[in-house]
Amino acid sequence: MPFATQDAQVVPVAPQEPHASAGRVTSPSPAPPAPRDYRDFVEARREQLAAIDVAYEVSQALEECYAVSLAIPEAPAFKLVAMSQSWPALAASEALTIPCRGFEGHRIHPGEVLSLLRYAADGGEPRARARLLLMRDVAAPKESALEEIPWLLASKDAGIVRDVGAFLARGETDVRLGGEDVAAKVSVIAWELAACDLGYACGPESRITLAQCAFSEACSAGSYEQALEIVEPPETLARARALRDGIVRALGAGDWRWLGLR
Repeated sequence: MPFATQDAQVVPVAPQEPHASAGRVTSPSPAPPAPRDYRDFVEARREQLAAIDVAYEVSQALEECYAVSLAIPEAPAFKLVAMSQSWPALAASEALTIPCRGFEGHRIHPGEVLSLLRYAADGGEPRARARLLLMRDVAAPKESALEEIPWLLASKDAGIVRDVGAFLARGETDVRLGGEDVAAKVSVIAWELAACDLGYACGPESRITLAQCAFSEACSAGSYEQALEIVEPPETLARARALRDGIVRALGAGDWRWLGLR
């Protein structure tokens, strides 16, 4: 299951939080905050799963809590955990865990996540179709999927932008952006920053920023981008920042060639 985009470290990726990102926002989409209790969120929508948007949102709540259960297992030996994490990192881990506490003692089946995603995708839910791209076999050719990506990106949905960027770089050494070969890792970060600009939740309390503190000790950051300043080499982040504006511009103009899709 694709719960991380960077290297081999486990960084849970939240279902799309509808907060505007901190700092640069070019297309804000104000919406209610992410649920405080994912179990309540899921159970309240069990009777509405025939709606494809609801099926997608429930799948993402389940996916997030499944990822958290893998990345932050229950640890009765608190002292051992405390020895390996700073207090801010422990606090960030706790903040990531709290919304999923309702699932303690309840096993989340990855198959249920995938079934809900497929149902929503088959019904035409673009966010589900984008998320399913990350479920494909990493060795599978991308050509068949590339045909629908412009349609997905035309929505300018920040979560779709982030997932598509991760998919394009997955299993690759380099990708094409702006007519140039770009290291896959740089590309992923550039797409993430573009998603932040388009409204993905990247502020200090967002789950992706908390994850950087919990797993990479980047705990003094006021945003996801600031966390990347701590954990990424300066040259990598500088290159990604140089590309992010091009990605946002290309998305707005439908310039699929610049994005390496044509």
